[in-house]
Amino acid sequence: MVKEKVTVILPVYNREHYIENAIVSIVNQTLQDWKMLIINDGSTDGTADVIDNYVSEKISHVKLSKNQGTGKALQIALDLIGTPYFMIVDSDDWIEPQTLEVLLHEMEKQPKNTSLVYANTVIWRKNKGIPEYSIEKHRSFQDKYDFIMYRPMVYPRFFRTETVRRVNGFETDDPYRGRYAEDRYLLLKLIAISDFHWVNANLYNLRRSHTDYITNGKHQKCFTAVLRYVYLKMLKQWGDKYEPEFGMDRYGWLYLKKLKKKKK
Repeated sequence: MVKEKVTVILPVYNREHYIENAIVSIVNQTLQDWKMLIINDGSTDGTADVIDNYVSEKISHVKLSKNQGTGKALQIALDLIGTPYFMIVDSDDWIEPQTLEVLLHEMEKQPKNTSLVYANTVIWRKNKGIPEYSIEKHRSFQDKYDFIMYRPMVYPRFFRTETVRRVNGFETDDPYRGRYAEDRYLLLKLIAISDFHWVNANLYNLRRSHTDYITNGKHQKCFTAVLRYVYLKMLKQWGDKYEPEFGMDRYGWLYLKKLKKKKK
């Protein structure tokens, strides 16, 4: 009997048109030593029906009675993981067939101080209805300050379960209780105590539309408040050596522009 090494966590809320593509991309992995944990965060559309078609010994469907936000959903999942490693796939994204095999192989070559293995992101958009893609090629980071200044979010994210639990997983102490930037918050906690390893391979497909910058503008105030909170908190925990200078991009999203060394 094969003992699984990897749990794939798939948090979802009202993604009935996309969730099947995400599930199938995991089912079709070249590596078969995995479990899938789908956390249905109170969906009110047909998402649950789609998921139920795939429930098996390897695929579990955890239904939350009401929407709690991604951070809380992921923390529930973290408590259920029984494998040494886990990976998160967003419900409207998908991964390449070799993703788990490549990332597991790379993680097992690293020292135990490595908490995260990540690769490159293929970003998909539609231009007049025609799919187009671009490659977000990530890089290695020198230290935690190099990482905090890096604006793109790294994907895919393949974690060492033990280390994530050591930092108490996903936080909900921010102004919106884990509904925004929960991924960046966790990574900033991890890089303070461990190493990250980059694989130069295009493994994660991220679906992005123009509406991310327009209709989601209603979330900018919330996202900005959380990012500011997280950056200030982590910099203080790291010794309070730097004063952050924030900027806004042309779409109105907050980013960390520079760090100014504080005078003693």
